[in-house]
Amino acid sequence: MLKGEAVLHRSVESSNPTNVEEPNSDGWWTFVEQDRFWKGLLIFGIFLNLWIASTSALGHDTHVRLAMDDDGILPWGHTRPIDTQANDPSYSPSSDGWNTDLVTTGGEGMVRIISMMWMLLLMGVAGAIICIGRNSNEEKGSSKWSLRVAALVAIYPTFIFSTGRGYQEPVVALFLLLAIVPQLLKIAEKNLVNRTGATVISMFFFGGILTAKSVPLEYSLVFGAALMLLFGLDHFAPHLRKVTRKPLVTSSLAGGGVAAIMLVWGATGGGGTLSVIADEPIRFGFALLISIFDLVVVYALFGMVLWPFVGAAITRLREIEDLDCSFLLAIIAGLTSALIVYVAALWTYESVRWNAEWPWVMWTMGNNGRYISLVMVPVLILLARLNQLDDTMPSLEKTGDKMKSVALGLILIVPISMLAAFHGQTFWVDDAGEYLSDNMEDGEDFLFVDDATLGMHDLYVFHTEISLDDPRNITGHWRSPDSGWEVELSEEQNLPNRGNLSRVQWIVLAPEITWDMPSEWNMVKSGKADYLNGGGEWQIWTNQ
Repeated sequence: MLKGEAVLHRSVESSNPTNVEEPNSDGWWTFVEQDRFWKGLLIFGIFLNLWIASTSALGHDTHVRLAMDDDGILPWGHTRPIDTQANDPSYSPSSDGWNTDLVTTGGEGMVRIISMMWMLLLMGVAGAIICIGRNSNEEKGSSKWSLRVAALVAIYPTFIFSTGRGYQEPVVALFLLLAIVPQLLKIAEKNLVNRTGATVISMFFFGGILTAKSVPLEYSLVFGAALMLLFGLDHFAPHLRKVTRKPLVTSSLAGGGVAAIMLVWGATGGGGTLSVIADEPIRFGFALLISIFDLVVVYALFGMVLWPFVGAAITRLREIEDLDCSFLLAIIAGLTSALIVYVAALWTYESVRWNAEWPWVMWTMGNNGRYISLVMVPVLILLARLNQLDDTMPSLEKTGDKMKSVALGLILIVPISMLAAFHGQTFWVDDAGEYLSDNMEDGEDFLFVDDATLGMHDLYVFHTEISLDDPRNITGHWRSPDSGWEVELSEEQNLPNRGNLSRVQWIVLAPEITWDMPSEWNMVKSGKADYLNGGGEWQIWTNQ
């Protein structure tokens, strides 16, 4: 789209240079217009990320990925075992994706360094990308890098949470930015050949997202086809520009289409995790409502401090015709719909597998809402583009009459960012794993008894402590408290879809797990679990 093609269907008065309502310059909230404040916020955000990357325990998913070999095989069994109350080390199907891991390379220390590196790159790239396509009448010497966007990314609690745990949210967000940039550059708009080349580049970076999540790469072809459909229709069918250049129309088609495909796929029994839609439609429907609230309201509108801009943005989006805005909003809506449906299906699927108490399991898995973080910067880019088309539209760069609301949003979010950083992740299983690592002999096995909710994930925290650098011929086993593990152990039963416990010489009991211990077993270690990890006393027993 060449300069001047955007259409705004309303008159815009030019009573002041920026056409943004002049805020009260005497209010306490005026600090949000001071560069000194944003510089301090950026430095503080970097400090919080460095702190959590240095002090927090890694997350459950990171421990699982650390244990995987190059083919995606887990040595102590799949985290979704066939028998939902026991692991089976012989059952660990390879992931369907390429298993290209962009964070968990090397040991724990290297994961922390790489995780922080990706976060710093995201801050830098986000601040640069937001400036693409600025008005030609911007003041000379105006910054080509957005301090405000970088600072907001730095203090976003989800990114802080993910950086400390070695999760891939900053990587995924960065790759999505790199996927949309080619389409926003003016060179891509000159002709369809250039647009096609830009789409190939976009598909490459979108493929990076897929490989980071171990999703088959063929989905990048679907992504590319959707982009070319939008741009092709806009190029060859000018009469359809009332559709292709109306953001709310294209986003409704993108979001609704993605959601419909996923729902139908799941309702017909396909899609792996999505298949639970057919098995538990009522439970999934309830989870879908909570997923919308979790992802959109909590993690996006509140967590990203977007709520001050929503009303004005929707009003502008109804009025304009602009291909860039249609493209951006279609990407945002399509990915948001996909994540909402997937998270709801994930909660439902795992609750059934774990036989977890419903609906409280959604509280346990509530941090899955962090997946929505990948659209944070695209939303900020969209707001900046709307301000470029109509400078009465408030954005992070020009808050205008939303200055007070932005100030309030930051005041509400910074304490949460601090809590996320200074509390970090805590486990009791890493303490128990460290004890086992120091006292177990090579070739011995141990049994971990804990609830099914995160039992298999906790088992791989033990793997990081015991067998990450040296396998030592040690196998970890997991059983749920109601699995009949005492009989299985004492009678040396060899049950289908369960690992053999005959070599077990150590037993780790999670808090509140008790047993009638035989005389040959002795408790050698105990400890207190953190209150936020449920509290209670964990124990280690051995028959040596």
